[in-house]
Amino acid sequence: MGPTCAARLLVEVGDRARFRSEAHVASWNGTAPIEASSGDQVRYRLSRTGDRQINRVLYNVAADASASNHVASIA
Repeated sequence: MGPTCAARLLVEVGDRARFRSEAHVASWNGTAPIEASSGDQVRYRLSRTGDRQINRVLYNVAADASASNHVASIA
């Protein structure tokens, strides 16, 4: 994670004490899955709520980390 992403997360999250749990943080940033079950079929989908900008920052961080690990594992 670069300094720009880290700064963005620190500014947006602010005081981490305002979140009761990890689940609360996930709900706030839109990464918590939502149950979308029907009958006996249990399914989950991504939430469209939450802070979409922070969700995008987290996605980019994860994608960069995944790409870096993939390249390192090939060498």
